[in-house]
Amino acid sequence: MAKFQITAPDGGMYEIEGDNEQGALQALQQHLVESQQKPQANPDGTFGQVPEGMVLNPATGQMEDLRSPANPNIPTGSLNALGLGVGQGAGFGMLDEAVAGLSTLSGGDYDYNLGRMREAERRASSEHPVSYYGGMLGGGAAQGIGLGSAGFLPSVNMVQQGAKLPAVALASGVEGLALGGAHGFGAGEGLEGRLDGAKTGAKWGAAAGVVAPYAARGVENMARRAVSPFASSAERAAAVRTLQNEGITLTAGQKTGNNWLRYRESELGGAKAAQMIDDQGRAFTDAAMRRAGSQGLATAENMSANADRLSRGFKNVSSRNTLRADRQLADDIVGTLREYDRVLPSEQKQILGNLTADVIDRIQAGKSTMSGVDYQAARSRFSRLAQNARNRDPDLAEAFRGIRNSLDEAMSRSISPKDAAEWSFLRKQYGNMKVLEKAAMGGGEDAALGIISPARLRLAASSGNRGGYARGQGDFSKLAKAGQAVMSPLPNSGTAQRMAAQGVSAAILGGGGGAIGGPAGLALGLAGPAAIGKMLMSKPLQNYLSNQMVNGKLSDAGRALIQMVLAGQSGSAAGRLPAP
Repeated sequence: MAKFQITAPDGGMYEIEGDNEQGALQALQQHLVESQQKPQANPDGTFGQVPEGMVLNPATGQMEDLRSPANPNIPTGSLNALGLGVGQGAGFGMLDEAVAGLSTLSGGDYDYNLGRMREAERRASSEHPVSYYGGMLGGGAAQGIGLGSAGFLPSVNMVQQGAKLPAVALASGVEGLALGGAHGFGAGEGLEGRLDGAKTGAKWGAAAGVVAPYAARGVENMARRAVSPFASSAERAAAVRTLQNEGITLTAGQKTGNNWLRYRESELGGAKAAQMIDDQGRAFTDAAMRRAGSQGLATAENMSANADRLSRGFKNVSSRNTLRADRQLADDIVGTLREYDRVLPSEQKQILGNLTADVIDRIQAGKSTMSGVDYQAARSRFSRLAQNARNRDPDLAEAFRGIRNSLDEAMSRSISPKDAAEWSFLRKQYGNMKVLEKAAMGGGEDAALGIISPARLRLAASSGNRGGYARGQGDFSKLAKAGQAVMSPLPNSGTAQRMAAQGVSAAILGGGGGAIGGPAGLALGLAGPAAIGKMLMSKPLQNYLSNQMVNGKLSDAGRALIQMVLAGQSGSAAGRLPAP
């Protein structure tokens, strides 16, 4: 066959073998057509569509199957999945592009490293979904906190400034639009895909941003009710602490002040609830008695024993000291005599004057002093006379007490520094003892048993000093107020709430018996309320019902933190939605 040189249309010279020139030209044309239809070679010299997951490894010059489970270049494991999720959530879905781009700074190949990152993310999401998507949630939350702390989230500032919920929701919607669009753009592929992703992310991000503050408020309320089902006021919590510090055990209903719960405790609590109330009365009385230097119940025996103890204490201290008469003592005695000179009959004025003159004579004989023994004898005489005249001649009794108190004040001013603290302590306990004597005068079974109620203590503590009691003065003010606030008994009958609580027992009794019938039904009906009451009064349930761990509204700082987290979550979640 002959060889012919033919010029192709592109100007190239070809040497073609053929039988003749026309045959060589046809052969050249066929060659050119076939070369145009032949697919371009892949980077490694192969031809055809590159399979998914295959990329050129620049180090080997060969196509590498990234999807191969045995590929050593793809990190695996739940910890790696968590890290990838966090990076994607915090990095607007562009962790893979960012890592691939950074690799080029050290001579790495962008396409190869981008393929590796995306394969690692695919494996993480399919093999460790909890770690990966949990990491994305955490990354979105971290992103929101970071942006909020840097001042880029207006809704956070609005929450801290106490803005209304609709205004916060509007600002949050704008933030969700921006963050959702950014996440959607980062999650897309190619310019068109990224723009579609940004539109979808912005739309859903705005919606999620508007809903988020309302959802947060609802979650906050549900969480608070779940953790602290019966919220209490700060004032009641302070009263509860006062009583608990005194060793008084309270029910959950008393701690929270919730009457619904208190009625159920009363009706269903049975013997345990009744015993707790009885123990409270005894503990409250003991707390009051301790303020007078005694303990236990306010029985006649305990009160007498404490009075004797105080009397011995006064005698011991006064026996070591001498009363020094001063101008104040003279003014106090003269003032008392003048006050009652107008109201006492002549005979009583004579008695009071003679007794007072005897005291003055003793003081003058001692050169303006009186021994502790004489002081004790004089004050005991005036106390005894005041007690005897208490009912038939109250004005005379008050006059006797006035002279006695003048002597007491003078002795207090005369006590040596060594005995001053003990004397002051005894006088304080003596004053508290007098209050307890008034409080123990109430009627009823409890008073007869030596139990002092908060109401009786309040009356006694405020008697003659209502202003001081109202201002919290005195050793009994805080205790009595706390007792009345927390321990006051519920109405015994006729109230709607008590009848409703009784209805619970009736429903259990009738429902259980009717459902089963016969002896077994009766047994269940009888045992049902008792079982519920026992559970209600159990320590674990009482602790749960009374806890105040989440009491009241969250602080502005707490709400701002929630808003930061939700802002990041709204944008991250919206950005992961597929574009329409």
